[in-house]
Amino acid sequence: MKVELLTDVSGNHSDVYLLIRLHADPAVDTTRNPVNLALVIDRSSSMRGPRLTQALLAANALVDRLGPRDRISVVTFDAGVEVVFGPATMNQDEKRKLRKALADIRTGVGTNLAAGIRYGADTLRTGFVRNAVSRVILLTDGQPSIGVTDPDRLAAMVEKQHARGVSFTTMGVGQGFDDELLAELARRGKGGFYYLAAAADIPAAFGRELSGVFAITAAQTELKLIPSAAISSVELIHRLPSRPLEDGLLVELGEIAAQAPRQVLFKLTRNDPGVGDRCGTLAVGFKRPDGSAGDGHVVGIELPAGANVDAAREVTLERLRLAVATAVDVAWARRASGNRDHALAAMDEIKEIVDDAHAKDQADRAALEELLANIAEAEEAVAKSAHEQASVRRSMRERSHSTLMGQSTIAPLPKWEE
Repeated sequence: MKVELLTDVSGNHSDVYLLIRLHADPAVDTTRNPVNLALVIDRSSSMRGPRLTQALLAANALVDRLGPRDRISVVTFDAGVEVVFGPATMNQDEKRKLRKALADIRTGVGTNLAAGIRYGADTLRTGFVRNAVSRVILLTDGQPSIGVTDPDRLAAMVEKQHARGVSFTTMGVGQGFDDELLAELARRGKGGFYYLAAAADIPAAFGRELSGVFAITAAQTELKLIPSAAISSVELIHRLPSRPLEDGLLVELGEIAAQAPRQVLFKLTRNDPGVGDRCGTLAVGFKRPDGSAGDGHVVGIELPAGANVDAAREVTLERLRLAVATAVDVAWARRASGNRDHALAAMDEIKEIVDDAHAKDQADRAALEELLANIAEAEEAVAKSAHEQASVRRSMRERSHSTLMGQSTIAPLPKWEE
């Protein structure tokens, strides 16, 4: 694990922004770790036709990439829930059985999302695959209508399952699903969130997710920041799970893939800006895919003797990315309450901040121009009717999830082969 520290001191010198970038080591050989997957597929009536067809095509394509060490189960849900295949490891005989099971899936009525979550996680925990990454991939096009429907309870269910070793990725198709709910389930389950505008997008999303799972080289990653006596408070800016300890703050990052660094941004407030440059100590721990403990890191956090302009620009860019993502979320919430002008005011405020950084050349200009384009896209959507803005909102929610979870510097993972 490579640990990179970047700092920027605010104008009054009392606030220090600390950006920590973690790079997981690539696998020492070309042998990937096995996977323990549960595909949880919505088969409600709204999935009838192209959506279910594409989901089953995606599942069949995914099967082609699995080997005899991999384990998979397929769960479908409507008003009820059914384990239609597995769990089983993927020898040729089981692959034939899985393809037949997929071909026999038909749509029903109702959306019992809670049952899909529970059964998907249960199938993963009924067996053991050495060194495997356990992941539920949940695909739906609607909102929960049967069983547990309260978003907070559903999110708590996913968080509980993650504590038992199961991560969750969520995929929403079309315009009828609750993007806030699926994004929160992904956050609590420490997985990805995908917005799929059309049924044709499903196979590529399955492929990207599997490529990411194959590339994971660090799991159960935790970062502990222990502030020095000169620091009066520590604030985590990214929306990552964390908890205070007696001597500092613990942040849970979960899995990290090779070529996909994770970022954590803190704001440290100093008691006396004139006393010392030591801000504290950083401890990083993780497990390798084989379950063994990775080489831990303990790093002193020291402010550089002179200004580091390059580091400050990168910290500023990440601060602005997070500020834009947060402002867009606020604007959607205000627009949902019927206050269009109040929503646009949120966008005007963040646009002015990014414009100022662009004028002063405080961060990479191309990246700032991309943020301004995102703001303009959100402004246009907020000004439209609720129906017209839905697609843009969901697309920006996907980008917001990646940013707020510290994945804004992800390099492209291995491409999905159609």
